[in-house]
Amino acid sequence: MTAVGRAIVEAVLLGAVGGLISVRVLLRRLPFFTLAMTHATFPGVVLAAIAGVNLYLGSGVFGVLVVLGVLALSRRPEQGTTTAIGIVLSAGFALGVILLSARDGFAKDLTAYTVGQILTVGTGDLVAVSVVGVIVVVLVTTAGRRLTFRAFDPDGHAAAGYSPAGIDLALLLAVEAVIIVAVPAVGAILAVAVLVAPAAIARLWARDIPMMTAVAVATGAGCGLAGVLVSARYDVAAGGSITVVTGGLFAVSLAATAAWNAVGRRGGSRLARVAPGSTGGERRFRET
Repeated sequence: MTAVGRAIVEAVLLGAVGGLISVRVLLRRLPFFTLAMTHATFPGVVLAAIAGVNLYLGSGVFGVLVVLGVLALSRRPEQGTTTAIGIVLSAGFALGVILLSARDGFAKDLTAYTVGQILTVGTGDLVAVSVVGVIVVVLVTTAGRRLTFRAFDPDGHAAAGYSPAGIDLALLLAVEAVIIVAVPAVGAILAVAVLVAPAAIARLWARDIPMMTAVAVATGAGCGLAGVLVSARYDVAAGGSITVVTGGLFAVSLAATAAWNAVGRRGGSRLARVAPGSTGGERRFRET
């Protein structure tokens, strides 16, 4: 398989996996938390490179520590969640930059670790994304109801006897795993686009969680493919291309759905003026 072929497979797989987990990230209102995790994972990636150990192993160990640390900070009564996240975000990225600045070839390494180099991915990277994808699918399939319960009714979830720490930890570890396998493709910093944007786009079009999930997976895979093709065609950074394509699709979706809703509201007003004495049954029929 050629380098471009591997890049396409990597982008599509990563986009699909990111789209799947992004729904849970959005439902739990964790986009800012995810942004902090991408920045905090950055020094782990750098340390793995400096130590000469496997990227996934080194950054994985560091990522677990990050997840546990942020969870502990956010549960301290004197520390708000936003405060803990802000500290981790800035300190994590700063630590990564300091570590990189102590090495030769700082600028080149910074680009590779922050925005990725998807054309250099190998078979091992494809296997890693596939394994993480299976883990995410298993989590969403087996714990989907609990994740939804926790997202929409945290008090009821706790009252039912469920441990919030366990399901929170499982979700955040899955998010961290996706961040780690996203590093070769889009870098540690741009990985947040893969983990947030697909669900944000899907929420504009979908009416329920299953439909939202399907749209998010398709959106993530499609944006990954489009980003690599744009990168190959115009010789620009693939990580940036994937992110820009995703952001552009979100902007278009936002404008399109706003226009559609505006037209629908005007149409409803006209119908109400034409038939002011219509019955409730007739109104419900028009609304559906």
